[in-house]
Amino acid sequence: MEVYKVYVHTEDDPHVSEMVVAASSKKEAEERALEHVKKSNPHKGYRAPEESKDLSKVLYVKRARTNGCLVIHRVPLEVFKRVKEVA
Repeated sequence: MEVYKVYVHTEDDPHVSEMVVAASSKKEAEERALEHVKKSNPHKGYRAPEESKDLSKVLYVKRARTNGCLVIHRVPLEVFKRVKEVA
């Protein structure tokens, strides 16, 4: 099992979803990402889950170079310190 970043876009959605997927291959990572479309928010929006899945496509898949670990974001230290003070 390896870790992949998968980028998925659904037609008419202004966003691209970045998903972290554990899979045995690039193809399996794509399939798992598409299966996940609308699973976390099945009632959000006006489309049925199957329709959203049909209108979604994988834009890019990238395997993590170090298996089991993937850097998602890098936040400047000063920003993190300020957010931490407010929270």
